[in-house]
Amino acid sequence: MHLPFLFLIPSLFIKPALAENPPVQIIIDVSTTTPMSGTATVTFPAPQGLRLLKPRTIRGDAKTPPIQFFCDGIQKASITYGKQLSCRELQWTVTFQNVQTAPHAIANQQNLYSPSGWWSLTEWDDIPRFEGISATEICGKVLNKAQAIKCSALPTQNEPPLILTWGKTTKTLETGQTTLTLFKDDPTSALKAENLPALQQQLAYLKALLAPEERTPNNIDLVWVAINKKLGQIAGAAGKQAFLANFAVTDGAATDDSIAKLHWVSGHELFHLLATQSYPLWISESLAQYYGYKSLEQAGLQSETPMEQWQNFQERYPHAATGLYEAHTKVTRDNNPSYYPLFYMKGAAFWQAVDQKLQKAGTSLDKVLPQIEAAAANDAALSSRTIGLLKTTLSEQVVSTLQQQYLH
Repeated sequence: MHLPFLFLIPSLFIKPALAENPPVQIIIDVSTTTPMSGTATVTFPAPQGLRLLKPRTIRGDAKTPPIQFFCDGIQKASITYGKQLSCRELQWTVTFQNVQTAPHAIANQQNLYSPSGWWSLTEWDDIPRFEGISATEICGKVLNKAQAIKCSALPTQNEPPLILTWGKTTKTLETGQTTLTLFKDDPTSALKAENLPALQQQLAYLKALLAPEERTPNNIDLVWVAINKKLGQIAGAAGKQAFLANFAVTDGAATDDSIAKLHWVSGHELFHLLATQSYPLWISESLAQYYGYKSLEQAGLQSETPMEQWQNFQERYPHAATGLYEAHTKVTRDNNPSYYPLFYMKGAAFWQAVDQKLQKAGTSLDKVLPQIEAAAANDAALSSRTIGLLKTTLSEQVVSTLQQQYLH
């Protein structure tokens, strides 16, 4: 449910005295009259020698059309990334997809427009980086509207991607020092206001579990988009201080089950957003999936358990017998995504089984979580320290059984 994640100040000749200059801004102007096409603009006080770097991408260069840049109003037929370009003003077009005219699976991480009055931009393929620039802001703005411009710092290459959403909000919620801002596309009002406090409870639980107050983001944006349940594309995506999630509707209505799944997806993405520890892929996804479920319990929402999901899923899944360590290798080394569902299903069931055993022993996975780690950066196996801790708390036989059942 999660899938797996731009700099701009001029140039190579920055003097130390300029180091404290404000960030360079890329402003994305959109309009209600042509809402599916926006203009990105970077303006400098004087012509700058720029070296553009390719935008981050998740789709691959072969699937990504080149950006058509305008330098001081003149279209550049082709731009060679890394080659110097002198401009005072650089512009290009950014497109958005209307979430109500086509079924948009959030996991695809496209730029979205909602007729309810908001736009959501992901940096993939649309935001070039600039060599030699240490601080950049991406700003969203609606032409001829009173809403203030909304800006967010461009993440580094090693951070989760930028997801910037601006325009008409649905609701804001306060949890401790964190403000949640909700943008919702729900044409038939399938979700009611009473669904929202549960999200506050999920966030409060996961914040207490994963991040001290001083390290928790002050602002988190979330985007909820309805999608037909028949499409089977309920998913989410996390960025830096923002996440997206689909929720299922049938004939315009959301059931208790689809609302619970929406909160499960939201809890999964919140885990990714708040977790500070770096995990191998299978651990990251399986823990996020399990804690998405566990946060439901904290919010008083009911859903089938990860174990129940896995029991039903494994009956029709061809790779059900594959251990999580091997599945990790198949996905990351062999580039075989057909094993990816094991992280969500079998992985979450594994952590639920571990948690239940720990609770019977008088503790819980919540207390052990800070000590969950991999053997090494490129190793999918749990470390000997983690396995040893589990064996001490439970027993060698119990841990060995869990390993054989889920990991090997």
